[in-house]
Amino acid sequence: MRTLNISFANEEDKKEFVMECERDFENRLTVASEKVIKSGKKNILLSGPTCSGKTTTANKIIDDFVKDGKKITVISFDDFFKERLDERKVEESEKIDYDSVEVMDLELLRECVSNIKPGSIFKVPAFDFVSQKRKGFTEHRIEKDDILIFEGIQAVYPEITSLFGTDYTGIFINVNEDVLLNGIFFSRDEIRFIRRIVRDRKFRGASPDFTYFLWQTVRENEDKNIFPNKNICKVQIDSFMGYELFLMKKYVLETLKEVKKDGLYFKEAEKLKEKFEKLDEISYDYIPANSLYTEFLGKKN
Repeated sequence: MRTLNISFANEEDKKEFVMECERDFENRLTVASEKVIKSGKKNILLSGPTCSGKTTTANKIIDDFVKDGKKITVISFDDFFKERLDERKVEESEKIDYDSVEVMDLELLRECVSNIKPGSIFKVPAFDFVSQKRKGFTEHRIEKDDILIFEGIQAVYPEITSLFGTDYTGIFINVNEDVLLNGIFFSRDEIRFIRRIVRDRKFRGASPDFTYFLWQTVRENEDKNIFPNKNICKVQIDSFMGYELFLMKKYVLETLKEVKKDGLYFKEAEKLKEKFEKLDEISYDYIPANSLYTEFLGKKN
């Protein structure tokens, strides 16, 4: 468990702490990127449980490969979801396992991967989470020395890795430790849940009750399909940021206000609110534009 006792004398203290955390995380990503480049593989499978920071990691690797003179294409496994998965089933008390392999269109993915050859053109779908429909397809052309990054929690599923044989290198990113912050306990899973409940409300039109509703199924899938397979990834990264719980205070409290008072998750939400009410707050203004946290709070102008 990571134990942190952090206090701030003023706003400058907060800014300095943010930048210190950012530098530490940048160093972790640089070490990971160097390992990936050294592997010499053209296909990179980037995985991690929900809200672990996969997009930021992908962007860092992209930057480093570009500096090395390589062309990069990023493909999200989320775009290979089957259509017509909607919230209708929530009203029927049926849980949809959005993170399981069963919700993926494996035939479409297999067709895409089989067409990835130097000089060939392959199509990648674009999936809209609000409508739960495909918006269309994007064509990509790959040449001999181009690099492909396949990003998503599904990247460690055996059904996915088998499509690539041994022609890939794996990266796994996660919050690796529980945290005791100023005497307040946050589990590693709770930290990712905090990221997700804010992100889902902001970018996927999901109510906090819906995110709570899905969370048990999400965690069951992680324990069944993700964590047992994480060791296929030779590169492992811890995505926890020392300032993040201070930063998320404002957004978590805003989101939890919307939890239904007569619903199943109100008491649980109240306990989480109590934790955050005890913490100091760090402004999003202090966060760099390329921070991990733009994944969950949005890009900065």
